[in-house]
This record gives sequence, C-alpha cells and structure tokens, in this order.
Amino acid sequence: MKALQVVTTVVVFTLAGLAASVQSAAQNQAKNDSAAVTQQADTDELFNRFETSLLYGLSSDVLGVVESSIYNAINFKIEYPEFYSEKVELKLNRIAAENENHSTKYRAYLALAYYQNQSDFESPENLLALLDHSYQDGIFFYLQETIQSEQFSLTTN
Repeated sequence: MKALQVVTTVVVFTLAGLAASVQSAAQNQAKNDSAAVTQQADTDELFNRFETSLLYGLSSDVLGVVESSIYNAINFKIEYPEFYSEKVELKLNRIAAENENHSTKYRAYLALAYYQNQSDFESPENLLALLDHSYQDGIFFYLQETIQSEQFSLTTN
C-alpha cells in the first residue's frame, strides 16, 4: 500500500511539473509572439519616418539638402534592406530625370539603381563599411563603379 502511495505521489508531482513546464512554454511563446508584433509595429513606424524625412529632403529647393537626402536614402536601404517606398523611388526617378544639376541627377540615378537592383551589389553587411557620413562620395563611387563594370560586362558578351 505504501508503494502505491509513493508511486501515486511521484506520478502526481511529475504531472504537475509537466503541466507547469507546458504552461511556462505557452507563456514564453505568447511573449515571443507579442514581441514580434511589437517589433513589426516599431519597424513600420521607423520606415514611415524614413519615408517622410526622405520625401521632405528630396523635395527641398536647397541642393545640399537634396544630395544629403539621396545619400540618406542609400544609407537607409543598406542598413535596412527590407525598407521599401514606392514614393521615394518615384521621387528619386523624378530627380534623376528632371534635376538641373548633373551631379544630383547622377546621384539620384545611382541611388535608384541600388533600390531597384539591390541583388546586383555586394551584401548590405559589406556595404556598411562604405558608408561614411564625412565622405559621402565613397558610396556613390562604389555604386558607379559597380554599375559601369556590369554594363561593360554586358557589352562584351
């Protein structure tokens, strides 16, 4: 009889422990799901702020602000490859086609090429090293070199 009580007690404690373990796992899963939803909301908010600030800067009458915004557009896209904004792409396209300053037009063209063909360039992790806020031309030289070498290889084939 005592053996039956011991076995029953062991089974009860084992089941209680198992139930607690399952409940803990369910709570952890709920926390992870909640964190994922919160993270997605934070990312959406961040991308909305990126889009708003880029559109504002790209619409400026000040050439330096526009060129800085083009650099920021590349910077955001490299740091957050999943960032996508049709409005920013349209604005870059408009600048590339219509801006009076050749340098600004070309920078917008390079940024647009990166936005539309990101897979043709090195990985974002490698490109992060080229982002230098004190020497913004570095990333533009890289984009230009990559596009020109791609065009050269296409014409020689």
